[in-house]
Amino acid sequence: MIDNNLRKKAYLHYINNCSLISIKGNDALDLIDRLTTNDVSSLKPMEHMYTILTSPKGKMIDILSILRLEDNIILGCSKDSLKPILEWIDFYTFGEEVEIIIDQKDFESSLMVFGDSSVELLNNTFDLDMSLSEGKSMYVAFNSNSEGRSKILIVNKKYYHADHYEVYSTSENLKQLIQIFAKTTSFETILINDKNFNDYRIINNIPASPYEINDNYNPLEAGLKKYVSFNKGCYVGQEVITRLDSYSKVQNQLVLIKALKPLESDIKVKDTKIGSITSHSSDQYHNGAFKLAYLKKKYLNDKHDDFEIRDTGIQ
Repeated sequence: MIDNNLRKKAYLHYINNCSLISIKGNDALDLIDRLTTNDVSSLKPMEHMYTILTSPKGKMIDILSILRLEDNIILGCSKDSLKPILEWIDFYTFGEEVEIIIDQKDFESSLMVFGDSSVELLNNTFDLDMSLSEGKSMYVAFNSNSEGRSKILIVNKKYYHADHYEVYSTSENLKQLIQIFAKTTSFETILINDKNFNDYRIINNIPASPYEINDNYNPLEAGLKKYVSFNKGCYVGQEVITRLDSYSKVQNQLVLIKALKPLESDIKVKDTKIGSITSHSSDQYHNGAFKLAYLKKKYLNDKHDDFEIRDTGIQ
């Protein structure tokens, strides 16, 4: 029996607030590229990229996970955003050859595997020598209790952690995989529920839909500039976002704060609103004191009596 103190740790999170749809057709990639901020036109089969769907005013609709396979694209978005995203795609489709499959079954769910030992856990479980760089993916054979011999997808996403992988498959296969991970004696796998994962993302100043990623803010305010290409062709909202960046007109910044006393959702200094709280940690984590908030940039360097800024998200 291996001492628990010597076991390597990996963290698992079953992603409940996610819809995965399939997009097929010769024009599928071009359509996504025309609608979103990142240069997805460069994606090759088995490559992944994050990109952001924005309105004509440059505000965020959602951040999209785009995985290109050989004959289709797996698009991931928040469940709440699926309907408006489908409506947006339909509105901007002008005769392109595109087919959307909402209820695709092969990769209907996603399991996040993250932490410093995540790649070792995956290699150990599947007898691999995997070293996927960011944005790369691979198929892995899987002996499913419900489906027999099948295949799953492993994707290196690097959004929530430097070692953030996701496994795409059916919900039944992922439940089985969680059990397999739990029996791996050389690793301690920690399954994180939604509440604890929300605490994790907040303390790491990571935006999520619909709290920070919504049509009140633009990608630059949310700290998502790395998912915006300033060299690609036109997309919806490009003119506004480019102007904000070029002329340093970004007004707000997503920050992690720790409340020193109870705070209202609108953060004020002498009756002047300087920001808005978008998320807060659970009562079990420092009594909910850690919060994400959009603050006006001109107040970032000030000392505040009611809270302290722990992370500005500025590299």
